[in-house]
Amino acid sequence: MADLFLGQTCTEMYQFISAGTAHTFTFGFQPDKVVFNNLTKWTATAGTWPVSCWWRNQTAAADTQQMQVIDSAAGASFNFVHPGANGFTVANTTGGAPDYHTLIAGVSQAAICVVTTTAAHGYATGEIVRITDLGSTMPVARGMAQINNKRFKIVVTAVNTFQLYDVITGLAINSTAYTAWVAGGRVDLETRVIPVYADPFVFDPITYRLTAGTAVMGADSDVFNIEVYKFGKFTDLGDLLV
Repeated sequence: MADLFLGQTCTEMYQFISAGTAHTFTFGFQPDKVVFNNLTKWTATAGTWPVSCWWRNQTAAADTQQMQVIDSAAGASFNFVHPGANGFTVANTTGGAPDYHTLIAGVSQAAICVVTTTAAHGYATGEIVRITDLGSTMPVARGMAQINNKRFKIVVTAVNTFQLYDVITGLAINSTAYTAWVAGGRVDLETRVIPVYADPFVFDPITYRLTAGTAVMGADSDVFNIEVYKFGKFTDLGDLLV
């Protein structure tokens, strides 16, 4: 099974001057963590927020974890606060499933492996997906370890099903002898459709966008830098109490 970028960590950094209003930022990959550093507020008085952090899959879209200056000595001590509003909102574009991921409702053991999703996936034939959160390393074994954390090209067969093919050879994935699927799993859309006759090393990427609200953006003329991270492996371990 081919996996082109397994283990690769991606990072980006941006700098901007805030207008004091909400703004939508575009990134070159799907981030797992984004940190907004308000460089102006590092030297400000108590009550300001120099750092705001967004995590992929946080519990509410508008959440943000922020570091608040609590000492009038300008940065001598900090506290962590949770505004709960006007924080971050995922704003991905170019179609497909919301946020370009969906959960798995079943995986077949067949000559051509078929994945069934819990909802309409919005994918198109020829796109590339990554399968995660399966296998025996989860708190409760979920089966299909052989396709876990791998990339596949897909052929869509219904609004909630698609077949898996090797991204390099184009051969169908024969899952007949694979460990039976039990439960769970996740699908992430990695690329858009590669046009016929296009340069095989160039593809139309998903536009990954994140809106930072007024609780993050500070005041007009505040200077920021943004740290953007994609981790080499992202695994949902589920409920450890189960």
